[in-house]
Amino acid sequence: MSWTRYFAVALVIATTPLSALAADISVLLPLTGATAKASESIRDGLLASYYQALAVDKASHSLHFYDTTPYPDLKPLLDIAINEETTLVIGPLLKEHVSQLLEHTPNIPTLALNRVNNTNGGGVWQFALAPEEETLPLVTLMRQSGIQRVRTLMQADANSERLRQSFEQLWKAQGGELLPVYILKSTDTDGLTANIKQLLAEPQTAQAQAFYLASPQLSLYALPLLNFYQRIPIPVYSGSQSYDAEKSQLERQDLNGLRFCGLPWLITPQKWQDSSDVLSINKANYDRLYAFGADAWTVSQQLNNPKKHPIAGRTGLLNLINGQVQRTPVCAEVMDGKATLTQTTVGTSR
Repeated sequence: MSWTRYFAVALVIATTPLSALAADISVLLPLTGATAKASESIRDGLLASYYQALAVDKASHSLHFYDTTPYPDLKPLLDIAINEETTLVIGPLLKEHVSQLLEHTPNIPTLALNRVNNTNGGGVWQFALAPEEETLPLVTLMRQSGIQRVRTLMQADANSERLRQSFEQLWKAQGGELLPVYILKSTDTDGLTANIKQLLAEPQTAQAQAFYLASPQLSLYALPLLNFYQRIPIPVYSGSQSYDAEKSQLERQDLNGLRFCGLPWLITPQKWQDSSDVLSINKANYDRLYAFGADAWTVSQQLNNPKKHPIAGRTGLLNLINGQVQRTPVCAEVMDGKATLTQTTVGTSR
């Protein structure tokens, strides 16, 4: 059966009333509202992985999807979604709902699709696709490359600040030296060019052995300028959001030399036969969430296994330890517009 036929059958299951189909797996996602599109991509990935597994082992699991959006308090929905036939819960996604879930821990295995702490939540396992989880492998890669002094470049926005704090905390913990942060105050071509020229003229920059770009959305514009205005360019590291797998290889030529750590599914997509089809369907980086959903199904099937084995997933090497799904991304360098594997680094456990 093709992936598209699997998906068509999946939609029937997802929309069939519970009274007409006994569900032993309940999936909790915000399927309406502001996060609907993200949830749809997670759902699509989960269903694709579910039906691939079904074709191999013929296991008989039924799924029922519940929309968490109308429930500011998750407890009433948990009472509906979990009955005597339910054997597994996947979700919820929003952090506030995961916090509520940990306050009302179900008595069956549960895979939460976000992380609110690093503690063992009893029968609740926390699995996330946070950009910060890619920071430790990146820092380790930089230190293994002999880099001691690094200068952070960033825009003054909340997301960049969060990534800066995550990076700098781990960088200092591994004995690295931090030079003063440089704020990129403009995103238009002329303004960014002026910013880069000023950066390279500062004496602190001459001490840097690498740049960390905490605003990965600027990589496509900042990297060519850094390479052009430096006599001997130094390495640039950033988050995996800097690498847009939906762009053509030609469009990504300006990223040549960029180092990042990210999802195997985007760096080595040939390992998964459905990748090219899905990349043409999902837009605006929702392909990452599709991979997350596919891995969520695979991880969920390990929760009842007393001996939990590492999973070589689309989002990284996954280890289930003490209520946490620890994710080890792979690291790559962009060469000729294409991400090329460099090496595997340590995982994300702390």
